[in-house]
Amino acid sequence: YGSPQKPLPRAKSATVENGKSHCEEEASASSTSVEPQIVLLDHGLYHDISDELRADFCELVRASVNRDAFTARKMSIKFCGESGGLYRFFPLVLSPWFIFSSDVTAADLKAARKGALPPNTKLEDIGKFLISLHDEGGTNMLGVLHSLGYTRGILNDLKFPEHLRLRAFAKFATLGLAERDDKSSAVVSSGVSSMVAISLLLAQVRVEVLKWIIAVLTPVAPILAIAGKGSPGLAAAMVSPAAHGLAALAVFIARLTEHPELMC
Repeated sequence: YGSPQKPLPRAKSATVENGKSHCEEEASASSTSVEPQIVLLDHGLYHDISDELRADFCELVRASVNRDAFTARKMSIKFCGESGGLYRFFPLVLSPWFIFSSDVTAADLKAARKGALPPNTKLEDIGKFLISLHDEGGTNMLGVLHSLGYTRGILNDLKFPEHLRLRAFAKFATLGLAERDDKSSAVVSSGVSSMVAISLLLAQVRVEVLKWIIAVLTPVAPILAIAGKGSPGLAAAMVSPAAHGLAALAVFIARLTEHPELMC
């Protein structure tokens, strides 16, 4: 994991590509050098997740990056059930940037601002939500979130940009789904197939779109939360055309200036 250009997001590719998730990746078990690199001490604590869960998780990541609320809702319900409607917050567990693919409303944001539970939600619903993430059938999404949370904490300590973390997320989710859908042609001797390469580029652009939507809406977010009307998805749709133009330009410039190992 010691590459200055490929920190921990690359390490997390195992979760979405082959279902192998590390359980204990805390910052206190890491050592750093003068150079910008990080070394993890491996405790050997791993758990396997089924290929079905891995693919479903890839679907959720892709839908969240694409702001595909329908698919994100479907996958979220599959992971955590419908109790109390808490599934609508599930994409936000992965990243606050995924709010635009969730069913979170302005009323939910207003409640959060007051430190209150979402409307019509009880503590019992929260308990059921957590239990459903680790059921007796072996669906260990809670373990996956535990592992990803450690990684995210380390990246935050390193001041690693969120859009680069999500770019890695989107990249490996795309590769994971490509291998599931067409194992014979997803990867070729020279790397990935042309169709997968296009999908990777689109994933990068969509993460950039999220970045620009966040940048445009952040100044007015407090006003929207206080007003308590509309939804984040509606607000994102209003600025989406401009965000797409800015994202395309940003990706073009990045491909000319960024280190190759940061590219999809």
